Parts: sequence; structure tokens; C-alpha cells
Amino acid sequence: MIPSNEQLFQSVFNYATLPMFVVNTDFVIIAHNKQHKIISNTLDQDIIGVNVGAAFESLTAAEALTLLVDNLMLSKNNKEVTQLPSFQFISLAPVNDETENIWRIEIVPVLNNTQEVDYLLTIWHAVPLTTEIIPVTQSQLVEELAVTSEQIEAGTEQLEEAVEELEMISDELTQTQEELNKLSQELEEKENLDAGEHSDKKQEVESQRDRLKRFLMQAPAGICILDGPEFVFELINPSFQELFPNRNLLGKTFVAALPEIKGQLMWEILQEVYATGETFQGSEMLIPLANEETGNAEERYFNFIYQARFDSTGKIDGILLFVYEVTDMVLVRLEVEENEQRFRLLLNGIPQIAWTNTVEGEINFYNEQWYSYTGMGPDEDQSMALRQMMHPEDLKNHNEKFKAILASEDSGHYETRLKDENGGYKWYLIRMQPIKDDEGDILLWIGTATDINDLKILQQQKDDFISIASHELKTPVASLKASMQLLDRMKHNSSEKMQSLIGLAGKSVDKVSGLIDTLLDSNQLAEGGIPLHKTLFNLSELIESCAVQVFRDDQSQLVITGDKDLSVNADPERIEQVIINMLTNAVKYAPGSKEITINIEKITNTVKVSVTDKGPGIPAEKTPYLFDRYYRVEDSRQPGLGLGLYICAEIIAKHEGKIGADSEVGVGSTFWFILPL
Repeated sequence: MIPSNEQLFQSVFNYATLPMFVVNTDFVIIAHNKQHKIISNTLDQDIIGVNVGAAFESLTAAEALTLLVDNLMLSKNNKEVTQLPSFQFISLAPVNDETENIWRIEIVPVLNNTQEVDYLLTIWHAVPLTTEIIPVTQSQLVEELAVTSEQIEAGTEQLEEAVEELEMISDELTQTQEELNKLSQELEEKENLDAGEHSDKKQEVESQRDRLKRFLMQAPAGICILDGPEFVFELINPSFQELFPNRNLLGKTFVAALPEIKGQLMWEILQEVYATGETFQGSEMLIPLANEETGNAEERYFNFIYQARFDSTGKIDGILLFVYEVTDMVLVRLEVEENEQRFRLLLNGIPQIAWTNTVEGEINFYNEQWYSYTGMGPDEDQSMALRQMMHPEDLKNHNEKFKAILASEDSGHYETRLKDENGGYKWYLIRMQPIKDDEGDILLWIGTATDINDLKILQQQKDDFISIASHELKTPVASLKASMQLLDRMKHNSSEKMQSLIGLAGKSVDKVSGLIDTLLDSNQLAEGGIPLHKTLFNLSELIESCAVQVFRDDQSQLVITGDKDLSVNADPERIEQVIINMLTNAVKYAPGSKEITINIEKITNTVKVSVTDKGPGIPAEKTPYLFDRYYRVEDSRQPGLGLGLYICAEIIAKHEGKIGADSEVGVGSTFWFILPL
């Protein structure tokens, strides 16, 4: 009768779900299991006794076959496990609907009692043809969450593979047990009838048993056999022993070797499996075990399978135990869950509506303020919820700004109206912040919506007041300006002091008139924009005309560079307004810059105009807001309403162009705009 552990040896090789084959030291195939026969379509062919080179000559490229043979030789000579990270194998029988398969081949040398290589076992691991790439940090907590999420995802995949392998071995043992028992009985009968005639057969079986036993001892999962109702350790492979270093297990009872197990659920389940014969599979079970050095209990997590072992009469005579420690993976997952809980508490604790979305823009989390504001429930479909809450007139702007921020891979903001649970709309400021890893790759986005409805109402009231005041002031100022022009023509008849006063009064009237025009332009933009009257004109000539109005003999010098022959189809009056504003700001805010440069550059089908000064520069955190309405740099002592750049931005937007600013403190600033040609 073949010993019961032989049943385990046979099933590990013959019924393993991973393809495997065995060669001798001359690289002649002496065994290959069912899965390998399937992928190489040799169920009807016998490649036993065939050299590896001849067996796979038609199934792979010559370079790959040479690499396989070289690694077989390397493993044989070094007596060490080697791996081929990528081996392309053309299967004649499709596997998973693929006809080309890439495998990671692991070569395991099998040593004899004298520590010489007798055989080489090759284990084939399928490699997917495509792999999925996994979803300025706002907080260290969020960055830790993103990083540990990747770790747990990788760990989960390893955990699933380990569970599948354990289930596979358990199923294989059940399927082959009866066949091996039957074979054992037949061998006993034949040995009794004619021991001499079947001695060769017996020797072959013993050789195969020895070989498979060595395969088992090199298995990556912990495997042991517990004999009888006392659960004595009858067989232990090295992987199992590594789980309990410095403990002598072989020949001891389960309780004597692992006394802390007694009284735990694992011990009760073990007894139940022995009594009922029903297989048990445990997943991530917490088992406190004493540390061999300190004696203190440590929390360790295991996946394991208890499989009853039957003798030839069908009676339970032991337990097969397959175990895989998953402590590291479980601890990482628990850390991720804790960080995620802290992350959600953080977002739920802020007063703003908040959410997270993937790199592609798919929203995957809303905080409690969102559900409170919208009246939606967490169980409702949230995939399009944000867009559904948008005011119809703001939806296009939202889509464009949302996609533009994602494409920029930098933080951004815009305003929109959101519908509340009562059907009304309120103004919200949408801010989006990317969360990046150490390499600068975006892991996810955090978005917030801040209620600015009261601020918008106040701003509208201010706009209404400014509009009314501007219109009311325009008529008397126009009359005053006409009177001053008349006085200016008559001032040669007055005293020198009177002439000076008339000149100063005229300049003051011009300044007031300019401020009123700015306020009217701003109000016109807020109410729906300004009309454009486009015509073809030369940019350089327009810039020179603007320079005459801005620069004086005792002020900075303007230098025009670039393509001076470029012409553009635009509204010359409005583009002149933009250029004058940028030049005026350069003179006003960079008084120490003796030279102002304006460059004209053609870029594909556009033209870029840049105004550069060598002034004090603007802090980086303030540049994104320079074109906002009424925004002024806090430390600026220059007078103004904070509307000039806002009007410039709206004018360029009406031309379907772009506007921006680049600045460095202590170096200078460059304000630019781009127009289509």
C-alpha cells in the first residue's frame, strides 16, 4: 500500500492547475502534467523522452528557446531557482481565447541526497498581455491614502492567487484520493502474486514518489500532514516550518508544538473537520502566536485549508493542512481602511461640498454636505449627479473648465450655479486640486464647492450701483471735459499759474473720464459682453501707436521685438485697450524697469504678444487671480479698481484667444495674450 502522503505528492504534480514539466540533467523531458499537455496540445502525443529543444522547436522563437535552455543550464550548475521573466509560447490549443501566450517560467532544481541535481522542474505562470495601471498634495493624509491603496491592491492580487492555489490543491487531493488508494491495492495484490515480476514497477513507483516528495518540499505554500486524532505532525515542508522558526514540529502533536492554538477557533475547527470530513477554508483568520524571542503574543493572519485524509477503507486518519500567511497584506489593508476613514471624516468635517474624482474625471465620492444640500441619498446613482445639479446655462462652461483643469494637471477654479433640494439655484466657487505621488503623477483629484451666493448678490448690488453712478456721471463729466478743452484753447490769455491749473484740471478730467469708461466696460461685460468690430491690421503698428499714448520722454523705453509684419483679424480698438493696459501696468508697477519689451511671436495658427518688465515681480500664489474681477495685489500701493486685467481677459476671450501672466519675485513679470490668425 502506498503511504497516504504519496496521495499528496501525486496530486500536487499531476493535477496542478499550473502547467509543469520535468527534465533530467540532459534536458530530456521525463514528465509533464495535464495542464502542460493542454497548452502545448500534446494530449494525443507523447513527448516523454524528447529533448526540450526538439519538443518546443515549433512552438516558440529560436531566441526564446535558447534562453530557456540557457536558464536550465544555469539552474543546473548553480543549483538555484531561476526565472524567465517573459517567454512567448505559441500554443496550438487556444488558452483564454488567446493564441499567443506570454509565460514567466520558474525553474526549480531537485536535489538528491548527495545534494546533486537529479531533475529540473519548470513551473509556468501566465502573464497578462495587458496590465492595468492603477485610481501638489493637499494633505499628507490623502497622499498616504493614495500610496497605500496601491499597496493593498497589489497585496490583494497576491492574496487571491494564494487562495486559488490552496483551493486547487485541496480539490486535487479529493479527486485523486480514490484513484491512488485503488492503485495501492492493485500493487499490493500484484506484489503478493508475483513479487519478482512487478519489482520494476514497484521501483518506478518508489522513484516517482521520491521525486514528487522533493517537489512538495519546495512548494511556496506551507503544507503539512497531521496524523490521527492526536494530530501528530507527520510531514512538514520548509515553507510551513518557516512560519514557525525555532520550533520543533515534526513528530509532535499539534497542541504540544503550538500550545497557544488550543482554545482558539482554529483548534475547534480542526477537530470538527476530523469528525465530519468536511473541508474548511479560512480567510484572513487572526491567530495570536507567541514570539520565539520575546515570548509575547503577536497578531498574525493566515489563509488556510483543512482537508480530511482518508485511508483505503474510506476512514478519516488525518488532516492535510495548507497555509499561507497574509499578515503583511492584512495590515496594509487595515491601514488603508483606517486612512480612508480618517480621509472621509476630514472631508465630512469641512463646511464645503466636497468630492473626489479619478484622473479621467469620474466622481467616486461625495461628502455628507453634498447629500444634505441636494437631498440625494448615497444609494442613488451619483455618476452624473454634479452635472445634473448644474444650471443649464452654466453646463457648457462647467464642462469646458472641468476638462481644462484635468488636462492642465494643476489646480484651478471657476464659478457655477447648483440646484438645491428646493429647486432653487445658488452660486458656488468650484475648486479642484490634484493629489500627486512622489514622481509627480496624479493619483486622484479633490474638488470643493464653496457657497458664494451672498457674495455674488453683494457684487451684483455693487455692479448695479456702479452702473447707475457711471451713467449719471458720464454726462456732467463730458460737459466738464468740453469746458476744460475750451479753457485750454483760451489759456494763452491767462497768467502762467492759471495755465498750469487748467492743464492739471484737464488731466484730472481725462482720468475721471477713463475711470468711468472702465466701469461702463466692466458693467457691459457683466451683462453679456461687448460687441466686436473686427478688421485686418498690423500688430506692430498698433503697438507703436499705443506706446505714444503711454510713454513719455522721461519714462521707460519700449522695445518691440519679433515678427513685425504679422497682421491679425480682430477689433483694433479693443486690442489697443488690452495693449495699453499691459503697458501702463508695466510702467506703473515696475518703475525701476528702464526697458519694457513687447514681443510678437507666431505660434502655428496663432500670434502671441508678450509684455515683459524687470520689476519686483508677483508672488506665484497670486498670479492665478490677477484676471479676476476687482482683484488687486494686496501689497500694491498703486491706485485702481482692479478691473483693467479683468476687462482685458474678457476682450481676449471674446476673440477666442488666451491670456495669462508669468512672474518671478525679484526678476520681473511677463503678461501675454494669444489671438487666432
